[in-house]
Amino acid sequence: MRLMKGLKSFQRRKNTETASDRMPAPGNGHAVSKTVTIEAKIDVGFGNTLYLRGDGQGLTWEQGVPLTCVDGSTWKWSGPAEGAVRFKLLLNDSVWSKGEDLVAAPGQKVEVAPAF
Repeated sequence: MRLMKGLKSFQRRKNTETASDRMPAPGNGHAVSKTVTIEAKIDVGFGNTLYLRGDGQGLTWEQGVPLTCVDGSTWKWSGPAEGAVRFKLLLNDSVWSKGEDLVAAPGQKVEVAPAF
């Protein structure tokens, strides 16, 4: 087959579109979810657990979510959030940490050293 001057041969393009390419762009009415990470630096003692209560990202003020023990003095929780997460830490889901509620923005890592 001969090509005429000015014409290009037909080539099939591969579809390289991914699922994220098909997602709506930010700013057009759809919230973008980013991970919020809360890291507490405290030794709560053997057999005790640190919990998180609040609002945003499925949290409630009525029942806590346990944090994961990373090492002897580090507890961690993370999850996707579309808006600010207001929270407070509790020892064994019954003793509230001292001070005001804390706030984490989407995409933010918050390190706290709670006192009970």
